[in-house]
Amino acid sequence: MKIHRVRVDGQTFVLRPDQDIAALKRRVVRAAREGAGFVKFKTIGRSTISVLITSHVGVRFETIHAVAEQVEEWEQHPPSIDLDIPEHLLDYEQVL
Repeated sequence: MKIHRVRVDGQTFVLRPDQDIAALKRRVVRAAREGAGFVKFKTIGRSTISVLITSHVGVRFETIHAVAEQVEEWEQHPPSIDLDIPEHLLDYEQVL
């Protein structure tokens, strides 16, 4: 089963299979061209998400293959949406 993911500003969302990917990409591009805009999409294991898209926000789409059992597991226990940053990189006192 093909699963689509979208990464927005460091957060990854697993999109529902019924999500129209082509239409979502068009909405993202339109929001960026217009300067800014909220774009909604449906996710697995979470509610509908609305993100602010600007010309400075990177958006990445990815297609992966998953088995139905994995998708069911995501419905019950959604994967983390946050970017996994190693702990040592989060020590701002060392960076500054």
